Amino acid sequence: MKKMIAAAMSAALAVSMISGMAYAEEATEAATEAAAENTDAYKDEDMSAYKVDGMSIGVSFGQNVHPFFKAMQKGIEDACADYGIEKISIQSADSSLEKQVTQIENLTTSGITSLLVNPYDSEGVSVAVQDAINAGVSVFSMDISISGAEPTYHVASDNKKIGELLAQKLDEELGGEGKIAILVEPSVSSLKDRQAGFEGYIKDNTGIEIVAEQLGAIERTDALEAAETVLQAHSDIQAFVGINENSAMGIASAIQSAGLSDQGIIVTGVDSTEDVMNGIKDGYIAYGVAQNPYQMGYMSVQDAIKVYNGEEVDPVIQLDCEYMTADNIDYYIEREAAYNE
Repeated sequence: MKKMIAAAMSAALAVSMISGMAYAEEATEAATEAAAENTDAYKDEDMSAYKVDGMSIGVSFGQNVHPFFKAMQKGIEDACADYGIEKISIQSADSSLEKQVTQIENLTTSGITSLLVNPYDSEGVSVAVQDAINAGVSVFSMDISISGAEPTYHVASDNKKIGELLAQKLDEELGGEGKIAILVEPSVSSLKDRQAGFEGYIKDNTGIEIVAEQLGAIERTDALEAAETVLQAHSDIQAFVGINENSAMGIASAIQSAGLSDQGIIVTGVDSTEDVMNGIKDGYIAYGVAQNPYQMGYMSVQDAIKVYNGEEVDPVIQLDCEYMTADNIDYYIEREAAYNE
């Protein structure tokens, strides 16, 4: 894999605003203000009426070595500590479907009351999850949903909205017109939703032309190769959209390798990971959208407590996301450092 030279790239083009971009500007300001205030409103909910005696939670991560999942795990652990849940078992499948299925089976037979799952394979875990449900265990999926088992509860970001947020701010930056490219991966449901949200907004609300839509958003090496292919054919684009961490970093590397750093191509990303945040701070990623995996974990425990107490909760909870920009990136860097201590 080609090494990315850590040089600052030019960020946004100097363009004037048009009247239709007011929403995006207000959303950016609101996100910056919310980040600066560090509000955790979901923690303010009064949970004192709920009982946790006899409650036990099992957790299975498809993999948890990534900071995203470490933050989610900390959210789970903090919620259990805050609400007095002492019986908790957290396990990781290390990117193995077989291992995760076995974990779920073992957690079920151990007598847990609630199961929190970040599935490695949405369909692959369905039989084990259904067996858990049939045994009286309440199941909550986090970030990635479970297919073929019901009833389950799901907490995740609104991925379609993530795509729309990327598009709204790009519309603002480009003044409603220009040529752009995007890396996609429709085989992954979250990335497919982001693509749909992004392209839907662009096509319905702007004069921006998507001149290239290339597969390669999952692995960073694939993203680099895909972005290089796009840039060879479309070196005159004004923006190159990454819809996750690896696509953003692959694009940034390809721009550097192609000698286009001075061209001012706007690069976007998603997730408050170290690489994306450093890219925004150093200027070679213009902006990104941050999810909050800590909140996903914390709220999953809150929902588990409610269901344990016989309360109906929404089967799907979609969490809001926020812009990361040069103006507020220090907040996100500090937040993620705290989540991953």
